Amino acid sequence: MSIFSKIIICLFLVYIFSCIQLRSQKLVKLPSGTTNGMFDSSQSQIVYQYAKNFPNNTEIAIGLIIGESVKHIGIQRRNDSLVYVENRNSIFEIGSITKTFTSTMLANLVFNGKTNLMEPIKNILPIQMLQSSLNEKEVTLLHLANHTSGFPKEPDNINFDWTIPGSPYKFYDTALLYDYLSRRMQLLSTPGEKREYSNLGGGLLGHLLTLITKKSYENLLIELICKPLGMQNTFISLNSNRTYQLVSGRDRFGTIVKNWELNVLEGGGGIKSTAEDMVKYIHTHMTDTTFYPMTQQSTCKYTESNCAGLGWTWFESGRYKFVSATGGTGGYSCCVIFEKSTKKAIILLTNVSVFLAAKGDLISNLAIELHSSL
Repeated sequence: MSIFSKIIICLFLVYIFSCIQLRSQKLVKLPSGTTNGMFDSSQSQIVYQYAKNFPNNTEIAIGLIIGESVKHIGIQRRNDSLVYVENRNSIFEIGSITKTFTSTMLANLVFNGKTNLMEPIKNILPIQMLQSSLNEKEVTLLHLANHTSGFPKEPDNINFDWTIPGSPYKFYDTALLYDYLSRRMQLLSTPGEKREYSNLGGGLLGHLLTLITKKSYENLLIELICKPLGMQNTFISLNSNRTYQLVSGRDRFGTIVKNWELNVLEGGGGIKSTAEDMVKYIHTHMTDTTFYPMTQQSTCKYTESNCAGLGWTWFESGRYKFVSATGGTGGYSCCVIFEKSTKKAIILLTNVSVFLAAKGDLISNLAIELHSSL
């Protein structure tokens, strides 16, 4: 056997041994404890069972509310170990949880007499819709907020080519939206009669609020929610002052991906935020007595135990009402759950791609189990 052949065989054996070593690696669990910033042993086990499905460099920012007590826990999967990190002020995309902000802003405008839930959307739009009603029922702001509008989930003039990096909504502007509404869109059901989730409807609601107020969506967000609640790291647009706190989104293989831009549909999923800011937002939803409760008043019951308000949905079990929302983009997924009578809530933000997290509802199930452990 030649020296060259021996070298090739040695290299091959080294490669095989390395692969065996990699395959035999096990995720190292979190240390457990009872101090602030740590989980107890049962909660550590819950996180482990889900995090073993995530790629390295996954981060999880968690905010827990129990009464007036707040606890922040940050976790990262690093070199096949789970470690605690400080990330309460790290920025994540929150995807469709944005829709709860949009509906909360709608509630604010209704509370202050600027509009009303039963306003037909045709009265606000500057174009004539191809179909704004069905069976003599007009689509209203309420229908967009609780997903009973009859709108399709997405407009059919968006290019959903997932081989192109970034958001499919990036170039979807007002002209394309108006073209779709005026020439192409047909309602799939009678407004108010059937709940079918619609990203188009949620995004359009945000756009309609800008038409009502003559302010940009981000300015409206800051004025009506962020500034009053002291949420300094919640916004739409990324800039140099904001990106240094950003946790990079990752695809299902762990590769960094571009952040999403949603253009005219930003009200359906464009917000970035932090666990610390989201704690303030959820705490207010549990305690405020002005316009926030309007978002949690039942507007439709779509299963025996599930109801929808404005932006929020909830599951009722006895006297308990578990209000929740989830969100996901190409590089992030998140979930929030709160129960007002027990004053318990969890905020879970991650840079786990929705394309991984949606398999088995990993993030929402993790949030449910952790909330149950409080």
